[in-house]
Amino acid sequence: MHQPRKIKLVLNSINKLINKFRKYAFWSLDVLKGGNQLKHYNEISFILEDLFSEESKRKQEKNLKNLLYHAVNTTPFYKKLKGFNSLNDFPLINKNLIRENFEEFRSDTYKNKKIVPIVTSGSTGTPFKVYHDINKRMRNYADTIYFAEIAGYNIGEELYYLKIWSENNKKCPVQRWMQNIFPVDVLKLNDISINNFIKLLTQSKSAKNILGYASAFDIICQYLDKIGKDVINGNVKSIIAISESLSQYTKDSMTKYFSVPVLSRYSNLENGIIAQQSKNGADEYYINSASYFIEIFDMHRDEVLKSDEIGRIVITDLFNYSMPMIRYDTGDVASMSYVIGNNIKIPVLKNLEGRKLDLIYDTGGNLLSSYLVYKNMWKYTELKQYQVIQEDEKKYLIKLNTDSVFKREHELLTEFKSFFGNDALVNIEYVTEIPLLASGKRKKVASTYVKKL
Repeated sequence: MHQPRKIKLVLNSINKLINKFRKYAFWSLDVLKGGNQLKHYNEISFILEDLFSEESKRKQEKNLKNLLYHAVNTTPFYKKLKGFNSLNDFPLINKNLIRENFEEFRSDTYKNKKIVPIVTSGSTGTPFKVYHDINKRMRNYADTIYFAEIAGYNIGEELYYLKIWSENNKKCPVQRWMQNIFPVDVLKLNDISINNFIKLLTQSKSAKNILGYASAFDIICQYLDKIGKDVINGNVKSIIAISESLSQYTKDSMTKYFSVPVLSRYSNLENGIIAQQSKNGADEYYINSASYFIEIFDMHRDEVLKSDEIGRIVITDLFNYSMPMIRYDTGDVASMSYVIGNNIKIPVLKNLEGRKLDLIYDTGGNLLSSYLVYKNMWKYTELKQYQVIQEDEKKYLIKLNTDSVFKREHELLTEFKSFFGNDALVNIEYVTEIPLLASGKRKKVASTYVKKL
């Protein structure tokens, strides 16, 4: 056996041992802290893998009942519902209602306890904040572990995470090593960085997993198509797409290049993992009934729809006690359906819509991540709504909705020209409203430009 090959085999064996150590260390640390993470994980596994057993249904009903009683007894917004009979007595809520009555949604018993602020861009680009208590954070971590395992990932294995990495969310080197995370910044995806990413994947035979924005996968696949790349032998065990709908082209291309099925995950920052596709290749999303109660409502009336009818996704988060979110309209659209598994009907989401963003390009024809827009617009908190539209190869329109005079127009234009190109024609239009799509959502990024292939 050649010496280099012997060295590679030894290094691979060492990596496997280190990964096992990481997994052992993770669960051991949880046990030392009381084992709450493991308790959540075991309950999630039990409920979802035996969904309609009497014990599973009892646990789901108990979690819902406990949340509702907690809400009406400790949360100002819900105290008027103390005589409720069921979930049906609770009104629908949304981001705007929570923003306007923020303190009313906070539980009195958690105002002096440790809580974690979670900030999202909101459906119109306006920042939206909620609080999570520590038990809710643990539940989310346990959900993440369970649904990652469904895709093929195991704690301790290499995880390549493609998202926006900033100073605020960047993990320290020790954390990255312990969690075996390799951060890949989607704002810096270009031919060189993608090529380096592929090299990193193929350096060893260690098991690898990829988690990232669907739009980042679009860019990677287009690059691999362009260079005529063959199958990548990186020992990739799982790929999960988050935040945006995954096109069929990207799903097929990622599967072709990495030899593993790509699963889409439906989640949001304010709640967590709501549903995820399975490895059977079908398009439906299996619902996280262990942590959420899901309903589908009519697009215009507050009426629950029948199976297979498309409407608004409304969720009740069973574990956020610091800020109960009961019958929360996510702003997304889908239908509730059922598939047969082990001779039982399992609830799934189909026709999941309203999260797909149009593709936009710079003046050189390079595909831009739509999250570049998100990252740039977060700081303009004086804006109510915005929409960025590519109208032609070098022509862009930014629609702004604001209640007052926008004093940072020059700053915004300068920043966007740096993204699009110095020869970009960028215009600003002030509007009173960004129109809704048929799906019930507003696009923050849109395009009427068709790139010539």
